[in-house]
Amino acid sequence: MGISAETKRRAGLHLMVGFRGLRFEEELGGLIRDHFVGGAVLFRRNVENPEQLKRLIRSAQDCAMRYLGRPILLAIDQEGGPVQRLASPPFTGLPSARTLGREGPELIWASGVSAARELKDLGIHLNLAPVLDVLPDDHAGHFMEERCLGSDPQRVAELGRVWIKALQSEGVSATAKHFPGLGHAELDPHHYAPVIHWNHVASMEKDLAPFREAVSAGVHCVMTSHSLYPTVDSQWPATLSPALCSDWLRRRLGFEGVLLSDDLDMAAVAQRFSWETVARQGTLSSIDFFLLCQNPRNIELFSSALGDLLNRSSELRALHDQSALRIRRLFLRLGLTGAAW
Repeated sequence: MGISAETKRRAGLHLMVGFRGLRFEEELGGLIRDHFVGGAVLFRRNVENPEQLKRLIRSAQDCAMRYLGRPILLAIDQEGGPVQRLASPPFTGLPSARTLGREGPELIWASGVSAARELKDLGIHLNLAPVLDVLPDDHAGHFMEERCLGSDPQRVAELGRVWIKALQSEGVSATAKHFPGLGHAELDPHHYAPVIHWNHVASMEKDLAPFREAVSAGVHCVMTSHSLYPTVDSQWPATLSPALCSDWLRRRLGFEGVLLSDDLDMAAVAQRFSWETVARQGTLSSIDFFLLCQNPRNIELFSSALGDLLNRSSELRALHDQSALRIRRLFLRLGLTGAAW
């Protein structure tokens, strides 16, 4: 039995995709029309200057309203330091998280407000920041060193709260990442599948503390880690783990917002699991947006797998309905409305 247009629309809502090109017509338009995507992630490959980017975003939203009856969510990694997709010049350069951690809350607030104002002016709704991973005490040379606020969990939690409040006070949603903590990973999940061993409850709580604070601060979004945490779940990485996402994040920490996977094109997921497995386990884990940012072919494969599962499983359709409500709340919170809602 084929997948109906309605099921394709249901599946498409959960897709947040990367795309190639500086112009809407090069690839993004086709993704909106063919896969009914819920959102898109912008990279440097999509950005030339403010005028070009605004045209791209306007065209994307015009197409989305015409074909989908709703806007799409535009997201970007604008952390600062080595990870900022809007390069300076012509955009505003931002300090790294490492610098922000040293300087403290005043600079974090100023940097967050500056970033949010620029993003909002461009038409970007979601900043994939801040990183709330807690570094080990001996973190010299760690692959996340420049992207983290430090190794003191309480300070990371307090500074993360300021960063979240600064972004969201200006109408841009923040994303706490990478739940439940990537700081103690020895390998980069872009290339490997890290395993993080919490030897006792205290080490687990150290990593979770900034995320507890982020939820308390009202963070709109959280992004998962692709690492494996065998203390809680010895089978599934966090992105695909109901134990970590549904039980810990949603039930125990009380997070009711939108949950994003990290990029599923990373080796830690793409080279280990089938797309049907990723779609099933991600849905069971209450993932709202599945990010597919680097390989266009995987968008089609994942979309088909998710649509087929929604066709066959009443349990997954019910979880889709719950997720769609969370996504709708975020859209409305950002002032994004349309007839499809």
